[in-house]
Amino acid sequence: MPAACWLQEDLEPLAQGRRVVFFDRSGRGRSDAIPADVPLTFASEFEDIDAIRSHLGLDRFSLMGWSYMGLVAGLYAADHPDTVERLLLVGATSMRYFGPAPVLPPELERELDEALRRQRERVDAEAVKRLEDAHAAGEWRDGVAFCREYRRLSGPRQFGRPEAMLRTKADPCALPNEWPTASASLMQRIFASLGSTWDLRDRVKNVRAPTLVVHGLEDLVLPNAARLWGTLIEDARVLWLDGVGHFPWLEDPARFFPAVDAFLRGEWPAAAERVTHAY
Repeated sequence: MPAACWLQEDLEPLAQGRRVVFFDRSGRGRSDAIPADVPLTFASEFEDIDAIRSHLGLDRFSLMGWSYMGLVAGLYAADHPDTVERLLLVGATSMRYFGPAPVLPPELERELDEALRRQRERVDAEAVKRLEDAHAAGEWRDGVAFCREYRRLSGPRQFGRPEAMLRTKADPCALPNEWPTASASLMQRIFASLGSTWDLRDRVKNVRAPTLVVHGLEDLVLPNAARLWGTLIEDARVLWLDGVGHFPWLEDPARFFPAVDAFLRGEWPAAAERVTHAY
């Protein structure tokens, strides 16, 4: 599982009875920072997974990807059908991007409007702006303190149940790579290598591993992203979680952990369903 600094402590229950390898990809978490003058491409994400696999001597393994790393995990599984045994995608972002000012299909426009409405309700945008302005003016010189305050103010937008933020044991803000400006800059450099728009759906169709897509219906990652994964991958099921956002293991652990455990043991969770359409 990539994103160790976000996931390792909170997903420890999944390591009961199995070995789980958490790692921070290059430039994130506890991995070395990547200097600004070093070229970065999207392909480097797959090199990281290969490096871990080779180091551990793994021929076959299950792979979990959360958020953007769900996109990476899904494409890695597509490119390595003989290596990835089972694929778990949690809040995975879409493999398709329409550009910065897109003209979307009406169904997607409605989903986006609803997601933005929820974000406005959950977050005091003016408070976040004041914090950002103060930081830009030289205040909040303590990067850890600024990151934690930024997460406190902006974090609820990612949750269907914001009170679940208090359940996390992870503290990514303790790591400079996870400070807002650092992580945003790294992602901008990677996405720039993909161009202004991208569509990787044909590549996703090559996934052969049984795939469980877990998606909260309150996630700012639009539900259609889960539908796309579910329709493009031949042997896939989607587990929808009502009232849940981007952190289902914190927001609905009673459903998340048993479902994922069953899947990793080779069983489909009872509530997981096939998806037959996407926009």
